[in-house]
Amino acid sequence: MKTQEGPLAGKTVLVTRPKEQANSLLTLIKEEGGIPLPFPVVTITGTVKELVEFSIHPISRFKWIIFTSKNGVDHFFSIIQGNELSFDRHKFAAVGEKTAQAMKERGIQSILVPKRYDAEALVELLKKEINVGEKVLFPKGSLAPSYIKEQLKDQAEVEELVVYETKPAEDLDWDIVLKTDCFFFLSPSAVSFMTAYFEKKQKSRILKTPAFCIGPTTKQAALEKGFQHVFMPERYTAEDMVKLAANYFQGGS
Repeated sequence: MKTQEGPLAGKTVLVTRPKEQANSLLTLIKEEGGIPLPFPVVTITGTVKELVEFSIHPISRFKWIIFTSKNGVDHFFSIIQGNELSFDRHKFAAVGEKTAQAMKERGIQSILVPKRYDAEALVELLKKEINVGEKVLFPKGSLAPSYIKEQLKDQAEVEELVVYETKPAEDLDWDIVLKTDCFFFLSPSAVSFMTAYFEKKQKSRILKTPAFCIGPTTKQAALEKGFQHVFMPERYTAEDMVKLAANYFQGGS
């Protein structure tokens, strides 16, 4: 049997991303010699079409449509599918390259993307581009904060549209969590759902496990929940999370 090689050799990495979105990340971990453990603590489901249809018909009134996740893109376009809408007069913005790529796959090519992939940087960029009084549509998840709406309220009319729901997964083998070398958190909700389960069951033990977080809000959630070893890559991508974990274990620190 071939011995594992690479900076993550022999290390088990718990990946909390929803199952349907985890394949590429699991592959990256394997390429570094690691043992990926799919653990979809978060489930994503689209909202009922009838609940949001009122916002689709008059969509032409919005000048901007902004997205802060690939999930937002996927479920928004799923909802409007078949409406034969034209986006020629709209302007678009995305929080990062993966979100922008999902938009490009749907025919949108001109997309405003900040150099730093987080909501704060996106807001800073939008404040320079949006004219006073312009209407903005923000398709989002049920647990996504209203940070963008709050930050732009003095400049634009932002309407939030919940296009998917984020819920804790069921029927997971939680014993796996206690046997892993590190956690990969891709959202604040993943942090919250995991710590909620262990609130009265060995919570102090999981808080000692290294937690690699995709970005600032997820990192903040991990710190607030009491994780003692929290790490975040300079670029907020899954690829850079894997590189960071590889460097961590290679250095033995």
